[in-house]
Amino acid sequence: MSSPQTILFAANSPGEIAGWLRPLVREARRRWPATRLVVILLPCTFASGSEGRVARDLVGVDEVLPASSFLRLLAWEGARFRGATLVHLGGDLMYSALLSWRWGLRAWSYMWGRWWWDRAFQGYFVKDPAGVAWLTRRRISADKAHLVGDLVADAVQAALEDLPPTPPPPGRRVSFLPGSRGHEVENLAPFFLEVAEGLAQGRPDLEFQMLLSPFLERDRAEQALQAPPHPQVGGRQGRLQGDVLVGPSGVGIRIIREGNLGALASSTLALTIPGTKTAEAACLGVPHLMLLPLNRPELLPFVGLLGLLDWLPGGNRLKGRMLLTMKKNIGFLAQPNLLAGEALVRELVDVLTPARVVDEAARLLEAPQELARQSSRLRDLYQSSLGTARRIFDRLEGPA
Repeated sequence: MSSPQTILFAANSPGEIAGWLRPLVREARRRWPATRLVVILLPCTFASGSEGRVARDLVGVDEVLPASSFLRLLAWEGARFRGATLVHLGGDLMYSALLSWRWGLRAWSYMWGRWWWDRAFQGYFVKDPAGVAWLTRRRISADKAHLVGDLVADAVQAALEDLPPTPPPPGRRVSFLPGSRGHEVENLAPFFLEVAEGLAQGRPDLEFQMLLSPFLERDRAEQALQAPPHPQVGGRQGRLQGDVLVGPSGVGIRIIREGNLGALASSTLALTIPGTKTAEAACLGVPHLMLLPLNRPELLPFVGLLGLLDWLPGGNRLKGRMLLTMKKNIGFLAQPNLLAGEALVRELVDVLTPARVVDEAARLLEAPQELARQSSRLRDLYQSSLGTARRIFDRLEGPA
């Protein structure tokens, strides 16, 4: 493929924008400096609402189209992109398929595929052989699946290259990653503050930090961090003193708003909810404990028909009850576990209390050999994925 006039990236959730889009934009701009790079935000259950702002801040992005413009894009505005290349990163495949058919786009998808939209896509990029098997089980030809690796490895490497070196902490550092949506921070900041209080007892060398997502607006973050604990979740209400969230006992958690990956890399242990954060920690070789508290299951976003219940009156409560009955059959959620096909990191999917999380985290902190083993295995797991963006564009440059 000669230098394309336009490449479209379809996405709309924090993980796709921060973890997958960044290395693709970087590689496309390196190869084709004059090519126009456009991000199309699609309607998505997992969206935070700040994807447009974050995508516009990515160096190399020329234009960002909001989800609200999709119908206009499909009806008439997409004519200016006729024949362009489209890379689908997330959101419902239906949207990218319709754009592909309407405007004759050369469409590809990263990871996702469904046979009823298959004719709209020239091929699929997958992380590992399990991704090929996943597609074939969904009646998509293995010939259309191309093994490239996990884009998160490239995203982490690029982010670290752009950050200044940071000195190691004087003691052991525990990082809390509460998520990219306001209600997640509102529920988990008090929860994690009580966890920090519990871990601090008898461990004077521990320091704590909480990494806030760039998708969370500053005013909303400050309000959420200082929220009182919800009765169903528990925790301690904290107060911000500068950039430290301080609890009633005096234990403080430093709040990190920028350079998150550099801060995460210095961690002895991370406590995180599911998502791209688990893959980022794994790429850095940071041992972690993945938490999915089902204390308020009605707030959890979900894919498929179950996720559509959020649109019905009272549907989120029904969804929450169904998730509680499904918890033992959910399978792996941490991305390194999905990639490895085994439990490299501990997953807690349940109605959780701070005390239980303290017990699990303390067990890991008192087992340095286990932490070292996990760190090595996590880092090795993602080494082969370095260069994923390059492999994707090598394929896109091939014959149509």
